[in-house]
Order: sequence, then C-alpha cells, then structure tokens
Amino acid sequence: MNKHFFQMKRKVLLCDILNDLNVSNHTFLNINSNFDKNILKYQIDDFVSFSSLKPNSISFFENKRNNSTSVNSGVCIIKERNLKLINDNIIKIPYQNPKLGFSKLLEIYFTKNNTKLNNQIHPTAIVHKTALIGENVSIGAYSNIEEGVVIENDVSIGARVNISFNCKIGKRSYISSGVYIECSILGDDVYVAPNSVVGKLGFSFTPDTGNTFLTPHIGAVTIGDGTNIGSCCTIDRGLIDNTIIGNYVMIDNQVHIGHNCVIADYCVLAGQVGLSGSVKLEKNVMMGGDVSIKDNITIGENSIIAGAAKIFKNFPKNSKIGGSPAQDLIEWQRLIIAQKQLLKKRKN
Repeated sequence: MNKHFFQMKRKVLLCDILNDLNVSNHTFLNINSNFDKNILKYQIDDFVSFSSLKPNSISFFENKRNNSTSVNSGVCIIKERNLKLINDNIIKIPYQNPKLGFSKLLEIYFTKNNTKLNNQIHPTAIVHKTALIGENVSIGAYSNIEEGVVIENDVSIGARVNISFNCKIGKRSYISSGVYIECSILGDDVYVAPNSVVGKLGFSFTPDTGNTFLTPHIGAVTIGDGTNIGSCCTIDRGLIDNTIIGNYVMIDNQVHIGHNCVIADYCVLAGQVGLSGSVKLEKNVMMGGDVSIKDNITIGENSIIAGAAKIFKNFPKNSKIGGSPAQDLIEWQRLIIAQKQLLKKRKN
C-alpha cells in the first residue's frame, strides 16, 4: 500500500476479514490449528504483495510461481489445495479465488487520500440550466455539462470533462478528467479513466466522384452497469443502431471500439485492442493485448483470444484463438512448433 496516495478506511481485524469473505471461524481455526483462538483479533495494518508479506499484513497466494521460501509471517488468502506450499507460520485464509478475495477487501477497506467535493460544482464549470443534477454530485474545474444532460446521484466528474446534450450518467459513476461524452447513456457504477472519448462519430465513408462522403451517424452508445473503461479509449456511436457495451465489461487503456459493435456482459479487452465496426462479442469473451478484429465478425461466448491475434473470420463459443491470421490456438501452436522444426532441419 502506498500510504501517500491511499489509506485504510478503518481499523481491520482478522475476524472482520473472515466475515467479509464469508469464511467461517470454525473452518479457519481448523486450518490454523497451530495458532491460538485469539488469532481472530489479529490486527491487519497493511495490504501487500506476497513477497512483501510481514507481520500484521495481508496478501494472497495464487500459484506455485510465487516465491514462498523467504516469506514466513503475516496473513495469506490461499486455495485449500495450496496450503502446504507456504510456511506454517503464515496465517492462512482458505478461499477458492484468492485474487478475487483480495480485490474485494481492497474495495471495502481503501480510499484515496483526497477529499471528494460532494454536492459541489466548481465555479469554473459550466452547467446548462436544463441539465438535471442529482444529489451528492461533484463537478470539477472547467467541465461543461450541456443541455438536457441527466447526472444521477453520487456521481463524480473530474476537471475539463465535456458531456454533450441529452447524455445520461448513471448513479455512482466516476468520469475522470479530460473525458468527452456525446450521444451516450451510461449505466450505474461506470468508471471512465482520463482522456477517453465516448460517442463520437464513427469511421464510415462512401467514395463519391472526386470526393469521399463521410456517413452521418444517427445511433448512440449505451454502456451497462459496472463497466470499467481505461484511459485514452475511443468508443464510436452507432451508424443507425446503437453501439452497445454490456454490464461489467472490463476495457483496458488505448482500446478502440468501432461503430455498431455489441459487447456482451463480462467481456475483458486488454490494452490496444482494436474492434472494427459491427463486431459482436458474446458473453465472457477474454482478449489479450493488441488483438485486431475485422468488421462484422462474431466471437462466441466464453472464448479466449491470445495477444496480438488478427481475426478475419467468425469463431464459435468456447473457442481458444491465436495467431495471424487467427486460428484454433492448438493448431496455431502446432504450426509454430512445425516451423521451428523445419528451420532446425534446414540449419543442419
């Protein structure tokens, strides 16, 4: 934890942690039978990486690649099957998904070291008289809220944000500095990181004699609840129908989403992904960094796409995809092995 930027909201005891993770005291004490029952009152002062684990701190252990030989104190969230991989002097909290458990605790116990300006509009901000501003809303310096905008309760808007006419920002959303939003409806608990652009004109044109005609876009962007959008992303509005991003979608930095894309719930897009127009990602698609997808392609639900893949055809659900041009991941790996073997033979 960097105490310069973040602080714990309150004092934390181990029994609080168990309650938050829904781990029973009985299960916990059975696993930690080498400790006294008073261990439930053990105080947690810091959240750290596993290699930095020390007394009165907590971390998580996810896999055997973690170097556990030098770590011998503190509290660790760990899968039951991995209990024997770490030192007996470490207090162990059994949890099926240790990183998820640790993430939940960070959300519960931490806050930034800044003072949120609740119910305050900066004097340099411009808010149109027809805009509807909810309760407990803060609007930063030089931001511009245009005609007909609806901002619901508990929303925080940073400095130099522009929200164009008739847009809607759902409850508890956070719009960071430098963001531009146009022709868009955002759900509840949406986070948009700095300098992203949502709802601008898409890239669609028709060649004309001696000219190129840029097609007007009369669609919008809709973003579901709990979606996270990274820095410097661009999400184009629809040509006629809307560009749609579902609930709890995770979008990393520098991602481009073209017009009329449909991204279903729980998808994950790593940095520098590029989706051409009308791409459809079904539920729970996970994409590595620098993936590119041609227009009008559909990727089936629960598919996994390796980084730097270039996709020119549809893939069914549960696909594992890699390569350029993209293909079944196993076939791609076999091809790479065969190429290496061929090169080795040529050298010999």
